[in-house]
Amino acid sequence: MNATDYGAYYFDSNKQDIYLPNASTLYSYKVYIGKHTIELEQGDCLYYICDDKQEAILKSGKHSICSLHCATVIRGYNPPSKQNSLKEQTFLPYVNGCSTRQIFSPERVGDPTLQLLYIPSYSAEQAHHIHSTARVVYCLEGFGESIVGMKNHKIKTRLKEGMVIILDEMLPHHFETQESHLKVIPLHIYSSVGNLEFNHPMFNGTHIIE
Repeated sequence: MNATDYGAYYFDSNKQDIYLPNASTLYSYKVYIGKHTIELEQGDCLYYICDDKQEAILKSGKHSICSLHCATVIRGYNPPSKQNSLKEQTFLPYVNGCSTRQIFSPERVGDPTLQLLYIPSYSAEQAHHIHSTARVVYCLEGFGESIVGMKNHKIKTRLKEGMVIILDEMLPHHFETQESHLKVIPLHIYSSVGNLEFNHPMFNGTHIIE
């Protein structure tokens, strides 16, 4: 087996690619990897990273947008347009010394959310776990490994800055680090809401399996 058999897809944002989930996926989205000009339709929204990687941008409505790194269109979701820094400190605790910050909080329970997740050196961002909806993850800084699969059939993939990881719903996985920290930007296609110490989307959307 390989990682795609489990539902994990890895891309280099220096190369152009497009990812579409299968037709049976509950929520409709499309991921543009690398340099693309995206024609955003009225009633949809786009999550993307600005050219210098200093800010994340959420754009709604009819627009023509150039993205260099990673951009995700979510169909039928029309939140206010906004932008936020990717250089601010993470404030919410996660497991194993990790921490997170909501870049774009959900407007309502169940709405998408964009997170910044910091994984220190020699740590793991979770025990092996699943999410009930897909994740689109951009590697902003550092190095690490993505581990997918079950028991003795786990597959490791080296992560570095500029990679895009797409994790299908219900995929058993976790991230690990060794000598370097890893900072990633996960987009929860649909998620839970919350901003309390131990009641925020990273916790609420994670289900331990081991």
